[in-house]
Amino acid sequence: MSTLAERADEVRQADPVTFEVIRHRLLGITTEQAARLVTISGSKHVTEMSDYNVGLYLPDGSVAAMGRTILFHSSSMAATVRAVIEDCSDNPGIGPGDMFVVNDPWKGTVHAPDFAVVAPLHIDGQLVLWAGAMMHMSDIGGMSEGSMVQAASEIYQEGLILPPTKLVENGRVRGDVFRMILNNCRHPATMSLDLKGLIAANNAAMEGLEKLVGRYGVERLQRVMTALIQTSETRLRKRLAQLPDATIVAVGYMEFERTLGDIPEVHLEMRKSGDTLTFDFSKSSPQVANSTNCTRGGMMAGISAALLPTLAYDIPWNEGLYRPIEVICPDGKICNARKPAAVSGNIAGAVWEVENTATVALSKLVACSDEFLPEAQASPCGRPGSLGFFGVNQHGERFMGRTYDVLASGAGAYSHHDGVSTQGHHDIERLTVSNVEALELDLPMLYLRRGLAPDSGGAGRQRGGMSLLGVYKPHVVSSTFNRAGVQWKVPDAEGAFGGYVGQETSSEVLRNTDVLDQLASGRIPEYDDLHGERPDGEPPPAMVLAPCDVVRAHPPAGAGWGDPLDRLIADVQADLDDGLVSPSAAERYYGTRLDDAGNVDDAASVANRERIRSERRGWPARRTERFVAEGVAKRLQPLGDRLEVAQDERGSRWIRCTCGHVFGPAAGNWREYAGMKKVDPATIGPRLHVHEKLELRQYVCTGCGRTHAVDICRAGAPDNHDIQLK
Repeated sequence: MSTLAERADEVRQADPVTFEVIRHRLLGITTEQAARLVTISGSKHVTEMSDYNVGLYLPDGSVAAMGRTILFHSSSMAATVRAVIEDCSDNPGIGPGDMFVVNDPWKGTVHAPDFAVVAPLHIDGQLVLWAGAMMHMSDIGGMSEGSMVQAASEIYQEGLILPPTKLVENGRVRGDVFRMILNNCRHPATMSLDLKGLIAANNAAMEGLEKLVGRYGVERLQRVMTALIQTSETRLRKRLAQLPDATIVAVGYMEFERTLGDIPEVHLEMRKSGDTLTFDFSKSSPQVANSTNCTRGGMMAGISAALLPTLAYDIPWNEGLYRPIEVICPDGKICNARKPAAVSGNIAGAVWEVENTATVALSKLVACSDEFLPEAQASPCGRPGSLGFFGVNQHGERFMGRTYDVLASGAGAYSHHDGVSTQGHHDIERLTVSNVEALELDLPMLYLRRGLAPDSGGAGRQRGGMSLLGVYKPHVVSSTFNRAGVQWKVPDAEGAFGGYVGQETSSEVLRNTDVLDQLASGRIPEYDDLHGERPDGEPPPAMVLAPCDVVRAHPPAGAGWGDPLDRLIADVQADLDDGLVSPSAAERYYGTRLDDAGNVDDAASVANRERIRSERRGWPARRTERFVAEGVAKRLQPLGDRLEVAQDERGSRWIRCTCGHVFGPAAGNWREYAGMKKVDPATIGPRLHVHEKLELRQYVCTGCGRTHAVDICRAGAPDNHDIQLK
């Protein structure tokens, strides 16, 4: 009996041209779905921010082809299709021309503001495919405008929750269901267009499918789709087999939870064995009494957003990529919460930390392979905040809108290049950054500044990418409400192999400023040049803004890779010239010294860096044994690009720095033999706050003084042991 891979090869070899034509045509159909949705939708979430995705699915719900926008939705709609099949097959039935709307997080969606409309596509009465389209709605009711309710303790406070519900029956929209949905939305006109856009996207899929079947027939189409899935599975298994067997541990910390009395965490133990991969979240915190939880659908969304670009960057994205993986997480965990847990805020909570920990773990795994090391990435940007404005606009209409400048965040650095500035969130394959003029047209807000935020990317030999900074004021209205993003006190964007943490989310407000006078004089002021009142403490969750009040928002940014003292002096000078790094940051984080003209003094910088390294070489280690390799030790494999596993002439294996200093046995934890110091957050990054229950630890080589890790740890906890090779 032939294997799946052999049968897939048989299909490809029998007619390779047809195989490739159908594969690309399926992707073309998803592009047409997306274009139809963007054309019709009334929401800035779609038209300006690409907060949607589309896809095609086999009759059992398996992913056949997916769109390339929000990767969170890639697995979500597959789960939604399966929920529709399970709930609706008998009653009310699934027939030609039907479509179903779902936003229940326990039926596949990431959180309730994400609405999915899925449609069975029939040819001559035979179910051939499902089409799906999903987007984030501006409002679905609930306790607060926008329906992302941080303070909610159960899902019933977060707005309308729809299990699989027939929205279109035999080609006709059900008016009763349509009106019921709009009746639970604060922005019914916008949602009406959004729902019609989702329906139109599925109609576009049906039109494309009919043309495809008309040319190739149902049987050939289904054979190719099955072979395509088998091909992706085979290629991913082959890649996994090329990577070393290992257990990788990554932890994502969230904000202090009062009812829990602690800082919740998403704890991942990722085990790679042969051609399989296990994501085990069993040690994660229990679900909490706020909206940062996620369901299993949200957990799978986070894993997808990490897995697809990190390991499957050149493999067709479909169901085959999920077959080599196993996911373990008991019910009741913060990343697999039981109903009726609140989940609306999980994009900046458990979903984000699942993606973050999975990305970090996968990157550390590929960093143990010379071939795949270039694919490893420092942590993408930390949890985003929510900066929203609402009230009555200049037209006398009720409005609620977010700038979503936070989407234009800097990316984590790689071993061979800096993180890309304003790349966007790791889960967004193709980012669209909201347009200033379009937002000012709809929102009664005026941009005073929009540009790269200096020093936002984490310092490193390769620097994290810079994020977008926004400064805003109310415009053409007497007042508006602002839902300010909070200042996170728990960083979660760790650097890689000695890189520093990226900037955290924060916002600040100046009250009763002279901004109107400065504008009247023909000058657009910088935030720091304004005169006004600086409120004590953090901004409240919501406040009324007057026309003379000004808000500045700092979005999160990507982390750095490698010791910042190893950054080329010429690169630091280029960052200074481009305004990406401030003079104070160049001296504080990169160890350079500037002359009177503000340029890097090469000789003084080299001397200062050596002084810092010399000081580090004296940092104490927890274990003081000294190890010497027998004879000439041969390098076996990397642990990043400045640590490596070597084997001596006796066959003993060691972890050593590329300077030659041996830390300890390869089976142990090298951190125990490294110099370690608990460091002040101000020495790692600007506006970096660390909760009292956590601490930052810097680990260095006592041979050369190079930093090999900067870890976020629970206060007093043992050293992290993140990479355990088999």
